[in-house]
Amino acid sequence: MPTLATLLREEISKIVRREVQDQVRELKKTVARLEKTSPPAKAKAKAPAKPAAKPAAKPAAKTSKASTGDKRKQLRISPNTIKKHRKRLKLSQADLGKLLNVSTNTVLRWEAGTSKPRSKHLPGLGQLRSISMRELKKQLGQ
Repeated sequence: MPTLATLLREEISKIVRREVQDQVRELKKTVARLEKTSPPAKAKAKAPAKPAAKPAAKPAAKTSKASTGDKRKQLRISPNTIKKHRKRLKLSQADLGKLLNVSTNTVLRWEAGTSKPRSKHLPGLGQLRSISMRELKKQLGQ
């Protein structure tokens, strides 16, 4: 024999189902009505995206971003290359920091890979590849 609680649960679920179905019907009607009225608005929204002015603006932005990205790619500055060139030149992290006007901790973070060198430091890091020991000692004042 069903208990009062199960009867109530079943009755409530029936009522809730009916209410949800009624709300869904209303929403479907609203959507159908909006779809009938919205095609002109959709056509207007698509039209501004097609002009040649927008695509022309995007490549310009890409080239400016690409130029800074290209420098980084051309130099191939990675934590391993910074450390490799520093060790090849027998520099400490403090000496490299003095050479590039950054702190020792900054060099440490570059080599650990937790931060990347800013664009103003990239030329100095690029020179590490081609600098000789004599030039390096002159720059450090040793």
